Amino acid sequence: GGGLQAEVLGVSGYSYGGPMTPFVLAVAGISWILTMCLLVVGMTMYYRTILLDSPWWPLTEAFINVALFLLYMAAGIVYLNDLNRGGLCYMTIGVNPILSNLCRVDGGQMAGTAFLFINMALYLGSFLVCLKMWRHEAARMERQHFDEQVELSNTEESFGKNDQRSVPLQANRTEKSTHNPKVHVIADYIIKYPEITCLEEREMYKAVFNDQYQEYKELHKDISATLSKFRELDVMMERLPREGKNHEKRRIKNILKDYQQKKSDPAFLEKKERCDYLKAKLSHIKNRIRTFDQET
Repeated sequence: GGGLQAEVLGVSGYSYGGPMTPFVLAVAGISWILTMCLLVVGMTMYYRTILLDSPWWPLTEAFINVALFLLYMAAGIVYLNDLNRGGLCYMTIGVNPILSNLCRVDGGQMAGTAFLFINMALYLGSFLVCLKMWRHEAARMERQHFDEQVELSNTEESFGKNDQRSVPLQANRTEKSTHNPKVHVIADYIIKYPEITCLEEREMYKAVFNDQYQEYKELHKDISATLSKFRELDVMMERLPREGKNHEKRRIKNILKDYQQKKSDPAFLEKKERCDYLKAKLSHIKNRIRTFDQET
């Protein structure tokens, strides 16, 4: 039997190194572990409130699914190669009982083949769903940003009209009172994060706090380092001589001008404003959680 198989392998050119069952089992095990992790994450509030709002997660989930699809495809190809013994069973060499027993396919093997390729199709479908979800979330975020811009512009226009209408009225008044009412702008997080009414909302608030606290921490560290450098430069600028020759005065003036430009850099000011906003937002969320814990 072994001599016949070796002869067939040598003449036909087919090579078969034995069953690859460990590889197939490893692929199935890794795939199911990753799938269970994705399912567990998908049932949390962190997934719905943080990951879906991030631009990178839907694509990451899509790439995970396409990687699992490719793994199952490789496992299916290897398993089929095992069933036909590396192509040996496709040979027409006459009726041989040993070769017939070697090439017999059991029902369990057919079920295993179907299992591998059905899972491969499911992961391909999951990949397409993730791509569709990514496009949907991108369109939703763009639409939300556009609505906020429109609402902001409408608010500014209404404030402008109110100011224009109030000018002639104030000119005709002869009252002694000079009090001008201030426009109170309510921060968006106050409206978006009202009082907590249930444990599910508390978990959502906690997830938002933990996610954005990391961003605040990095911004605060960066801004603190920059402000520390500015303080050191302030001391150095005060020590610069104010009197001297014309070219020295011009050089010192240029240095002072460059320094003022660095202090008023739009990118730094925007970063500082973002840091202050996150500090206020996180304090608001923390107070909401503390109030809920005290009441319960």
